[in-house]
Amino acid sequence: MNEENNFSFREMQHSLLAEAEGLKKNINENLSRIAEIDKYLDSIYGREEENFKVFSPRNVEHIYRDDISVHKTEKSKLEMNNRSLYSRLNKVNAYLSTIEDFISKNSVTRNFEVLDIQEKERHRIARDLHDTSLQNLSHLLHKVELASMYIEKDVLQAKLELATVSKGLKAVIEEIRNTIFDLRPMTFDDLGLKESFEILFSKLKENSTLCDIDAEIQPITCDNDLVLMTIFRVVQEACSNAIKHSQGSKIVIRIEQKNENCYILVKDNGKGFSWKEETENNDKHFGIAVMTERIHLLGGKISFHSVDGKGTEIKMIIPLNS
Repeated sequence: MNEENNFSFREMQHSLLAEAEGLKKNINENLSRIAEIDKYLDSIYGREEENFKVFSPRNVEHIYRDDISVHKTEKSKLEMNNRSLYSRLNKVNAYLSTIEDFISKNSVTRNFEVLDIQEKERHRIARDLHDTSLQNLSHLLHKVELASMYIEKDVLQAKLELATVSKGLKAVIEEIRNTIFDLRPMTFDDLGLKESFEILFSKLKENSTLCDIDAEIQPITCDNDLVLMTIFRVVQEACSNAIKHSQGSKIVIRIEQKNENCYILVKDNGKGFSWKEETENNDKHFGIAVMTERIHLLGGKISFHSVDGKGTEIKMIIPLNS
């Protein structure tokens, strides 16, 4: 472990485990309440008998309209909250997996095994997301069912519900695509490192229109995919930190190969930081610690230079023949 960073992976692990348990508890409470609401709504719709339908111009949708609306609104908020909780839980689990790998595999002779386990774990999470995302899509299924109830009584309302479902599906699909790219960019396997960086920077620009990215990526020659993926990961983390925390307007990235080493520079013109402040920001601190560990595992070097109000500069050297 890298003691000079004054960082305890064990403490981070315990903190994340506690957060994961809290997230699971909140998710289960929301699911329980959603089930209660579904049961209650089913009981209301079950009160509509055949004679009532035939002889009365009003049905349960009209009689219990306000009550139904209140419960549907509550259910929608619970489902929205669960989507957010599931997203955070996935990130926490990914953090835990990485930390557990660092703790259990700290031998220099097994550095590549650690990185290999990390990347396999990311593959697993990417596959699992397709299943866990079903939880996030459950509210859309309820809307489809609701539209099917409306179709015979109120065609316009049914169309509105289906339009909402369509919009929601597009948003979830895009969210899943972005998450999978963060976990394992498919272009890395198909096109290579340079093209993956181009797509990454394009996505970062789309998501942060206030920040300009000036990138120069030279070809990197290396036969080991783990080394190349590590280069991608550390640059991705450095750029994400700069966008999220620096409040700057520009990020400069330079990647080049000299002899058997890859030289990386990532700098921004943001507010900078002090290490004392950094330790109080768990998300950002975690990202920097993982960057440092990844590079040290490959026998590389990383340095941070930050001045308050003048931005941050990160320099990295990664051996390509590790």
